[in-house]
Amino acid sequence: MLGGVIAFLVCVWFYLTADKLKLNPLPWIAGALIVYYGTKAAWTFLFLKPLMSVNFTHGSMIGGLLLEIIGAALGVLACGLFRDRVLMKQKQ
Repeated sequence: MLGGVIAFLVCVWFYLTADKLKLNPLPWIAGALIVYYGTKAAWTFLFLKPLMSVNFTHGSMIGGLLLEIIGAALGVLACGLFRDRVLMKQKQ
């Protein structure tokens, strides 16, 4: 749930940036979603799955929420880097 809300906010961020630069927002939003969910998937399968063992459970609800927030934060960070290093170069 939290990841979906944050993904929506990232899409709004990318839409507003593309609109401000007078570019087509659809590729920007698609790129943002691919980067965001790709980063979250990498976080889940490369870090969390080995950490949580075979049954993929965590010790507490707070621990699970913290791990979800870290994954979302990494996704937003990756989107910010993608925006600055790749998409903003289109306008220059």
